[in-house]
Amino acid sequence: MSKLKEKSKKSKEKSKKYYDLIYKKKGLEAQRRYPNEELCRFFGRNFFHIDKKKRKHIKVLETGCGSCGNLWMIAKEGFAAYGIDFSNEAIKVAKKFFKKQKLKGFFTKGDFTSMNYKNNFFNCVVDVFSSCCLSKIDGERYIKDVNRILKKNGKFFTYFSSKKSDMFKFSSRKMLDKDTLISLKQKSAFKVDHAQRFMGLNQYCDLLLKNGFKVEYKEELMRTYFFTREKFYFNVIEAKKF
Repeated sequence: MSKLKEKSKKSKEKSKKYYDLIYKKKGLEAQRRYPNEELCRFFGRNFFHIDKKKRKHIKVLETGCGSCGNLWMIAKEGFAAYGIDFSNEAIKVAKKFFKKQKLKGFFTKGDFTSMNYKNNFFNCVVDVFSSCCLSKIDGERYIKDVNRILKKNGKFFTYFSSKKSDMFKFSSRKMLDKDTLISLKQKSAFKVDHAQRFMGLNQYCDLLLKNGFKVEYKEELMRTYFFTREKFYFNVIEAKKF
């Protein structure tokens, strides 16, 4: 195993340990309780015109579902909701929450880079600020696996940290690879207790194109933190498997 692959493996293990701890400690409070606004826009553009009775045939997977701040909306809107997370504690919280809300969902504890689903199984895969905890090597493996499990013309949505963010440019950073931050001494919008990967908007689109996707929508959003002193940018991308 190369040094970079070994570092990537250790980084993944550290991330898993972090999320197991936070979900065990905080439960539902470990994550926001309501869905990402851009994800709602994505569903509005692509799926909300479909009769609710027919939505049960549309299989949607959220990678890094966590405590289901997004997935409960997907299930409540009538879609077949699937969630995968590498944190066993997150999956426990998700199942308990769905049961309490009387929602139907299918949950799997697993690795994003090698997901235990059949080829061409899903109509849609969504990733909201989740695969950014993977290193560059694992992030590319993730995209390949997303393509594998999606049906032809299936949709992929991602909400991902951008290299334009101040956080990526801070001088006190320590990097795992050219895209992935693993340590930061300066106070920032997000704690670096685990890997945080950043990509340029066109860089991500090129990665998708290389792995069998056509980009159909791309935007860049910015929000500020600490009374506007820090800027954080997000890539919002929608792609279709061809």
